Amino acid sequence: MRHQSARLQLGKDTIRGNIVRVRAGFTLVELLVAIAIIAVLAGLAAGVVPGMIARANSADALAKIRQMGSAVLHYPSDHNGLLPPLFPGQVLEYEEDRGGRIVTECATFLGIDGRAGKYLVTPLMPRAYGRLAEPKDKNAMRVYVMNTAITNGSAVLNPFGRVTTPGKPPTGNTPLSALAGAGASWMMSAADQKQPNVTAAPWRNNTPADPPLGNKRAVFRFDGSAGLDEVGPP
Repeated sequence: MRHQSARLQLGKDTIRGNIVRVRAGFTLVELLVAIAIIAVLAGLAAGVVPGMIARANSADALAKIRQMGSAVLHYPSDHNGLLPPLFPGQVLEYEEDRGGRIVTECATFLGIDGRAGKYLVTPLMPRAYGRLAEPKDKNAMRVYVMNTAITNGSAVLNPFGRVTTPGKPPTGNTPLSALAGAGASWMMSAADQKQPNVTAAPWRNNTPADPPLGNKRAVFRFDGSAGLDEVGPP
């Protein structure tokens, strides 16, 4: 037993010695190399992550504007071929008795809950807009702007009608078929204060000061296509 105990103690001492040698072998140079590698990886991540976020925001904005625009194009099928009556500046607040808003007029085609009262349709809020601090009231923020002057041959049409009485929905909305010659015209654009159709609008201050997607702006067209246009005229 005495010999066995001595062997066990020797084994423990050997293990302790190996651990000490391993710990002693981790030099300052190795530590600096490890720190340098971590710094390089952090630098690479700092350069890659913002680009990934920007691409994700752009894809999200395109998906949301495509969903909204497609609902507008489906509306005429149930309304004698007429486009919905829409205000130029679009908020995402659903309100049962408030016309002129896509989320209300096209609720059926957007799968929106038509419950009483009003609420912000957050699933349709583009991620880049949802993160904005201004304007603070997301219910009042104009997220989209509609094209109210479509050139079709020699005629200039307002596809979505005009507001005749303050606080009431527009009237005089146009048949979709009337825009057959202007199918590639833009229907809807992401709203910001640099968007040409927003600069003189009375609700300008309820839009973001700068395009949330940087030098791009999400646009939907009457032909059903969506894209990211350079900042400037949509």
